[in-house]
Amino acid sequence: MSKSVVAGLAGAVVALGLAVVPAQAQSAPTASELCGWAPRESLTAIGTIVKSKAAVHTGPGQECLVTEHRALNSPVEIFCKYRNSAQNIWYNTTFGWIYSPYIDIDRGTVATC
Repeated sequence: MSKSVVAGLAGAVVALGLAVVPAQAQSAPTASELCGWAPRESLTAIGTIVKSKAAVHTGPGQECLVTEHRALNSPVEIFCKYRNSAQNIWYNTTFGWIYSPYIDIDRGTVATC
């Protein structure tokens, strides 16, 4: 394309009041923005709590409200996993969200939310 054609197109854009704005990448939601998030529930794995008094949160992040604590060696059904903006993996369970290091997977493969 010649310089005169490009200049003509640029002039037309300006004359019509049009502007070209580059698309911006959509950022991932922060963990606090996901508090209260409950993805579709479909059982994918069974696990065991491996931390005494493992906290259950309302979302996949430590800033989400703690609703209860689960006892060491308690069984847990897992729906899916989510990696938050801090790069921590959380499991969505029948009780709520539990930080993944607090659960050993006994059966199944945890799907991504």
